[in-house]
Amino acid sequence: MATIKHGADGRAVRATTARSLAGQEWTSIDWAKSSREVQRLQQRIFRASQQEQWQKVRSLQRLLLRSDANLVLSVRQVTQVNKGKRTPGVDGRTATTHHERWRFLNDLRQARTNCTKPVRRVYIPKANGKRRPLGIPTIEDRVRQNVVKTALEPAWEPHFEATSYGFRPGRSVHDALQYLWYRLNSRARSKWVLDADIRGAFDHISHSYILRRMGNFPARRQVKAWLEAGYLEFGRIHETTEGTPQGGVISPLLANIALDGLGAYLAQYHMPGKKSWYYYGYARYADDFVITAADKVRLEQRLPEIRTWLAERGLELNEEKTRIVHVDDGFNFLGATLRRYRGQLLITPQKEKVLAKLRELKGWLHHNPTVKSRVVVNHLSPILRGWAQHYQPLSSSKTYSYFQHRLWQMLWSWARRRHPHWTTVRLKAKYFHAAYGSDWVFFADTKGRHGDHIVVDLMPVRLPIIRHVLVAGNNSPMDPSLKDYWTTRHRVRALVRFRTSAKKRMIGFQQDWRCSVCRQPLLNGESLDTHHRVRVMDGGSNRSANLEMRHEACHYNSKDIRHSLSCG
Repeated sequence: MATIKHGADGRAVRATTARSLAGQEWTSIDWAKSSREVQRLQQRIFRASQQEQWQKVRSLQRLLLRSDANLVLSVRQVTQVNKGKRTPGVDGRTATTHHERWRFLNDLRQARTNCTKPVRRVYIPKANGKRRPLGIPTIEDRVRQNVVKTALEPAWEPHFEATSYGFRPGRSVHDALQYLWYRLNSRARSKWVLDADIRGAFDHISHSYILRRMGNFPARRQVKAWLEAGYLEFGRIHETTEGTPQGGVISPLLANIALDGLGAYLAQYHMPGKKSWYYYGYARYADDFVITAADKVRLEQRLPEIRTWLAERGLELNEEKTRIVHVDDGFNFLGATLRRYRGQLLITPQKEKVLAKLRELKGWLHHNPTVKSRVVVNHLSPILRGWAQHYQPLSSSKTYSYFQHRLWQMLWSWARRRHPHWTTVRLKAKYFHAAYGSDWVFFADTKGRHGDHIVVDLMPVRLPIIRHVLVAGNNSPMDPSLKDYWTTRHRVRALVRFRTSAKKRMIGFQQDWRCSVCRQPLLNGESLDTHHRVRVMDGGSNRSANLEMRHEACHYNSKDIRHSLSCG
């Protein structure tokens, strides 16, 4: 125990000691144990819901809502993992340090009841130049919503439609695109597409419909309070009678609950005796959905009924953006362009998205004309790697080539502005070298962690096209009977992501592709760090035997926190 002193210096010592102890308490949490407890309860809820044992479902949900492990993991998710972790609500509160997180966690433990506060209204730009309203709840409400979401989601997972891919565990944009490829390729008979757009889905969903769908969920009153909390804009509180805030943790799940069922509604129009290709195809990602059919007339017949179906949920189609198109004419969906050429469907990156990313990179280089080349490499590398990996399952070869050429032009212009009087030979020698089969790879010469000189460069944007494997049926990671299926799928995904790094593949195999701290799958959407078991300052090397991969949050939450090497 620290000695208690008097005076200003004594107060500073006591405060520093308290912060240090609070940080130690946060890092002493057994993250693997907490994750196992929450996962076990979610699997039990999933199995009970699958077997329609509703009383058991409610009992297990109450248990998970009161679970301290659920609360701990929710604080970690909101304050360390989510993108809005540094964005405050109307109370102006955040938790960015171990001391603040531990104190915040204790406040939540002592005050189990939640006094819901209105969300803070902000606006973000849209691609068409307009602004999208975004509601940001307080950090306490976000944590409470994550607790409720953890208990509500496994009860709905067994019953969601198989072709619903947005904001669901184990599913992604690529699953939706791959499903449409099966429906629209040359062997299928679906030729016409209803490209639908819902007008302000998150802003207009009916509260009464959502609450009615939730039934007797134990935290139903709390969800109702969040929906009706209102929003604060320019110092004035406005009531909310419809919609759910887009910045809320639970909002995507509520949208899935409200929009579930359109595929089953269309299934009643399947004609007996017809083959499966004659059925309506349906894929939905959050509030974006596409319906395919063999002929245009069938889609026109269903369009009024779809409007009625949406009206029951307080929604309507955006008539300006909703259209029926032939697959040979092409359409955009989830950042990709789907179009059939000579009977073969190709899914390519959407032109507008590619140009927007290039403008983003050009703007950064324009506003940073004097930074060192290593800063350029460190800033652009994760952006380019993530962008290229996102489009890797698509037909992206030509897009990669175009993007690589435009990127080289921007980097050359950036270098030329720094040294307007240098010759081309001298400029190339300083900023570009030969690597990856090219003589024009942007690089930086810098010092490594051992004091040696190392070369870091921008890897080419081009990646080999590796098709995404569509998730089977309504399979869910929460189903305990499908553990082997999801383990295999996770390993394949990891091998694709780290195909260019033999060292990282070796480290992943050693860990069975699980985080060494929380023991959850590495590729669960969180950022990764590479941890040195023996610190570099203590003589540790960069060999794979001395390295292990962790989630970034787990790395900084562990007791043996050490220097890290970004894993990307």
